[in-house]
Amino acid sequence: MAQILGYVTPDERDRFEAYARSHGLHVTALANLLIARELRAGRLSDLIERFDIRPLPARTKIVAHTPDAATKAAFALRAAEAGVKPSRAAAVLFRAELHERWLETHVLINYFDST
Repeated sequence: MAQILGYVTPDERDRFEAYARSHGLHVTALANLLIARELRAGRLSDLIERFDIRPLPARTKIVAHTPDAATKAAFALRAAEAGVKPSRAAAVLFRAELHERWLETHVLINYFDST
């Protein structure tokens, strides 16, 4: 199984994990979902402008266990097109989700409305 790493601050890691868990997801499942979304939506360049942080004061990683090497290669290509390494691109996606909350506002909206 291929991996994509994203380095974020410890606080971001804790918030990402809590966010995933609050929606019944494992961290890697949420990370995979965001990577799959990026491969279809192509928003990385815009997100980098808003959510890239350099240098990180302290860092820890979030790991996406991708379903296959092709997904990892496609993401690496997307990151290269945006001028960053895959780990930096992944961190931007993860950080953006903490702010935008796409999963809960667009994907899980009906779940929350029906409970």
